[in-house]
Amino acid sequence: MRVIAVVSPLGGSGRTTLVAHLASLGARQGQPTLAVELCAQNLLGMHLGMPRPARQGWAALAATGSWWADGSFDNTDGVGVLPFGPTTPDTITTLHQLLAANPQWLQDQLALLDIPEGCTVLLDTPQWPSPLAQAALRCADAVLVLMEASARGCASMDTVRAMLQASPAAPNAQGIAVTRFDPRRASHREALTTLRQQWGSQLLPYTLHEDENLSRALAASQSVNSMAPHAQSAHDLQGIFHWLSTVSPMQAPSLPAAEVAAP
Repeated sequence: MRVIAVVSPLGGSGRTTLVAHLASLGARQGQPTLAVELCAQNLLGMHLGMPRPARQGWAALAATGSWWADGSFDNTDGVGVLPFGPTTPDTITTLHQLLAANPQWLQDQLALLDIPEGCTVLLDTPQWPSPLAQAALRCADAVLVLMEASARGCASMDTVRAMLQASPAAPNAQGIAVTRFDPRRASHREALTTLRQQWGSQLLPYTLHEDENLSRALAASQSVNSMAPHAQSAHDLQGIFHWLSTVSPMQAPSLPAAEVAAP
């Protein structure tokens, strides 16, 4: 399998949204894809077709020593989904204790999954430096860091460097993507310029724009590429998917360059 961790030191950066839509794009291209939710918000399933948050997930099972994958399901696009499920503070504490006792715990659990050969596993992580986010980085073959075009995004350079140094992924498999970008706002344009200066070619040329179609797709329990394939966000997501296809076995769709060009 190929493991891709979607991480960020910033809350509200869109990690769950991106994992769900990238997983849907991969499945629609015939790529075996599994989306694993490591975040206690328990919203990944809603992005992938469930009408409400998952009632069963891996977290409570793992915390009691049960097989953690019993709460998985496949959505209509063919994405395998392993939701976090409802939890308690005690469950979170137990999971953190498991990771403290065995830093490779998550990697070991992923290796035991019965998934197709060549499957791409996308990890939806909690905000760094959560122990589960750290565990995701340790087992990732590729890392996608989500940033926002803001002052706090620009101030996070040292934190992001520390995050990337904690991952065994090769430098060319470590990318940074700007999300929730509104070109009408001067502060966003100025921050994006600063981020480009800070990160150079490591910053992906595909910027995910603020787009109400993402919220509409969530409300309809669909991917934006299914509900509004010509939306700006759909084109942005295809661009990010193209980047991932260069560092993972995800099969990239053929698109005209104009459709995935950065603004």
